[in-house]
Amino acid sequence: MKALSYLFVTKLKNRILMLKRKPALLILYLVIFSMIFLSTLVSLLSGNINQNIKYADERIIFLFIAGFGILFLVMYISTGLSTGSTLFTMADVGLLFVAPISTKKILLYGLINTMGKSLLASIFIFYQIGNLKINFGYGMKEILGLFFIFAIMVIFGQLLSIAVYIFSNGNPARKNMIKVVLYLSIGLLIVAALLLQRKEQLGIFEAVLRLINSPWFGYVPFAGWPVMFFKGVVEGSLLSVILVLIFFTVCSILIVSLLTMGKADYYEDVLLSTEVMDQKLRAAKEGRKSIQGLKKKVKVKEEDGNLLKGQGAMTLLYKHLLEMKRGSRFIFIDAYTIFVSVGVGIAGYNVHNIYTGYGVLAGIVYMQFFFTIFGRLRQELSKPYIYMMPEKSIKKVFAASLSSMLKPCVDSVCIFAVFAAVSGADPFTCIFFALAYSSAGALFVGLTVLYQRVLGGQPNRMVHMIIGIFFLIITLSPGIIASVIVGFLLPKAVQFLCLLPFIIICLLITWVIFITCGNLIDKSEYAGK
Repeated sequence: MKALSYLFVTKLKNRILMLKRKPALLILYLVIFSMIFLSTLVSLLSGNINQNIKYADERIIFLFIAGFGILFLVMYISTGLSTGSTLFTMADVGLLFVAPISTKKILLYGLINTMGKSLLASIFIFYQIGNLKINFGYGMKEILGLFFIFAIMVIFGQLLSIAVYIFSNGNPARKNMIKVVLYLSIGLLIVAALLLQRKEQLGIFEAVLRLINSPWFGYVPFAGWPVMFFKGVVEGSLLSVILVLIFFTVCSILIVSLLTMGKADYYEDVLLSTEVMDQKLRAAKEGRKSIQGLKKKVKVKEEDGNLLKGQGAMTLLYKHLLEMKRGSRFIFIDAYTIFVSVGVGIAGYNVHNIYTGYGVLAGIVYMQFFFTIFGRLRQELSKPYIYMMPEKSIKKVFAASLSSMLKPCVDSVCIFAVFAAVSGADPFTCIFFALAYSSAGALFVGLTVLYQRVLGGQPNRMVHMIIGIFFLIITLSPGIIASVIVGFLLPKAVQFLCLLPFIIICLLITWVIFITCGNLIDKSEYAGK
């Protein structure tokens, strides 16, 4: 055990000393922790300014917690049915798996490492201090409760994924049994919500909220446990908190016992998942797309060949359409579209206010930015094919960007159709919301071209981030400022037209970027790995 303690302390010390050689990374950490410290300090000093304020329904928080629990459960079980999760790195494989150390001690070392990483990953919850305090009246106690339950869910989910992999690997019957149990459990929750809706004559959303807030839901594994824990923290129920900790602890002990019982050797079971995770990390550091699955076979349907049309640069568009069709039969409508539409629908159902629509628009535009700049255009520019085509650079860049521009248009129709139906907002307002979302998507595609033109050869990720945020602020600010000014000047009857300047300016800036940076491929070298 002394060897493992020495390795753990040495790794921690080397990570701290590494910051001396990477001052940009040190600055990033200081900025992150400074923002968290300031948010916490402001929250503690502000107190409850208005004791009579009416807060939002806290069952919405319970819904999000339960939703994350179900999402984690499906994600970790799906991973366990394919490659499994891992508590180790390839360095651990080389150092520890061949060392004369007890497998139980090595497993404990992996659990402690994972626990530290999970606590560090959960730190983003502290950024929600202001939001939770203003909208729900929560303080530091509730924030810490969310922080710890999220970390516990991540740690337990990885153990569950390993256990599922060991139990089902090489046995199709066991894999099918796990899938049936998972789908049946989710189906029972849906049936329970529908029965409650019919019995109480409620709306479907209210029925879901009552279901999640019911006492028995807290005993549902992985989905209800975190809800019971957080409710216990909010209500000051020590029994609920202890019960949930007992549930997670007992299940974790059973899984660890499964890993170490008898002659079972988990080294071989986690080796594949460790290799897959190492490949993903390397791909992320090198800025390329990781290979999903080591031996995964892709079935190509004959009718998919009908999508391979076009000539010259336009074959890039049809290539993207074929790739998207393999991911979703509706091509542009995928899990992201459904997830955002449901989230917007929930927001519109709870707050019937036009200003909520602008807040929703700002939130999903912010999300869209990250999905776009890491999208298909960036991936295409890392491959050699686009550089080899005998076409003008601007045609190839535009064709490679077209699918990324069309998707926000389709998404906006689905998202704001749901928002209009649920919130009862003015149809013209929702149309301009959709146009604003689509134009912002086009602008983000243009920013992807601009980033590649300016920073294509810059390896420092910190420089990428700082300059990228600078470009984002510079390009979005004119449209936002113009729309705010027009909003104050327009009469209330045509208030929806305030988004027109934002739409026009976004499209204009996108056009300027493509005209000035369209020669991207002629002026840059292929840097794919």
